Amino acid sequence: MADLSTSWLGLSLRNPLMVAASGLTANVDAVRKAALAGAGAIVLKSLFEEQLSAELAGARAALEAGAHPEAEAFFRRAGMTEGEDDYLRLIDGCRGNGVPVIASVNCVGRSRWAEFASRIESAGADALELNMAMLARSKADSGADIEARLVEVVSSVRAATRLPLAVKLGQGYASLPNLTSHLVDAGAGGLVLFNRFYRLDVDLEKLALKAGPSRSTGDEYHESLRWISLLAGRYPVEFAAATGVHDAETALKLVAAGARAVQICSVIYRRGLGVIGEMARAMGDWMEGHGVPSIDSLRGRLSQAASLDPASHERLQYIKALTGIA
Repeated sequence: MADLSTSWLGLSLRNPLMVAASGLTANVDAVRKAALAGAGAIVLKSLFEEQLSAELAGARAALEAGAHPEAEAFFRRAGMTEGEDDYLRLIDGCRGNGVPVIASVNCVGRSRWAEFASRIESAGADALELNMAMLARSKADSGADIEARLVEVVSSVRAATRLPLAVKLGQGYASLPNLTSHLVDAGAGGLVLFNRFYRLDVDLEKLALKAGPSRSTGDEYHESLRWISLLAGRYPVEFAAATGVHDAETALKLVAAGARAVQICSVIYRRGLGVIGEMARAMGDWMEGHGVPSIDSLRGRLSQAASLDPASHERLQYIKALTGIA
């Protein structure tokens, strides 16, 4: 039987399938059900920076800055609005389900995350994910300044807690290799690629702004695949994949590229918690059929660091388009 067990941030996972921060992980009962369904780990619904001040105006500013789509529920006042004390109680109540429970905070700027990180540790979280959403809003915001603020938050949180620390990033950075290096130096033990930010749309009938699709589709994993394959094995940090992971085949591709774990969310909304077990079984069936004894033996086989033709990771699609060469 194929061995699906792996690790993420030093935590033992029975399989690489982590339920991402979302409404699916917003309360103790939901977390218990996800664990029973076979999840390898669970990332709790994010506590948004705006919730620490409980100001709706701050939440709207975060939306303009590109906050994660989970924020939509907060703006409708239908999401988790209990504040930090209730979030700590959520962490405490989710212990004992047999799978790692990872706290998540959504950062859009400088805040008192370092102070709160120590409280998260005391509440019993197994790890902490910083869900970063620092985007440029004016010409005064240079790319270097934004990245420096991001690194500053990671560094301050790292100094405040011994918890394993992951950073969930969006795609909007000029040089992910450079940023990765700085985040590693700041104390990040894992990077989750990529965050799916709020998508803006327009209602032409009302001539008003509206939210775009909040859930991913099964063809949105390619950028995660590309960058994990380019970065894995080159830096002393672990990688997890997020966005567009809707089936076992995609999960296996991302592991082969170098991911230790994958986060799933939208596919659970569409198909229910049973899809976790279905994906795990399908991954095991593929591994047995292809002589792959364990997830760990598959990981990184198709990363650039392990490739005999590293240039193919950067230009294969262009070569094929221009010359017809596969």
